[in-house]
Amino acid sequence: MTTTVIVKANHGWPVDVTPIGIETRALGMKTRVAPNTEQTFYAHSGQDLLIHEVQPTDVDAGVSGD
Repeated sequence: MTTTVIVKANHGWPVDVTPIGIETRALGMKTRVAPNTEQTFYAHSGQDLLIHEVQPTDVDAGVSGD
């Protein structure tokens, strides 16, 4: 089974989306959704997605999201 997740980065702040491995729980490659855009992600076979709304303090501190 596959679940579709649409992330909408509203209000001028980006959102980071990171897949989490099913068996190892290891973090996969992070994707940053640009402010005021949306992007579709897919979770399948029990996979998890970590979704983090980037805060103004993250941007001010120069956090790249990598």
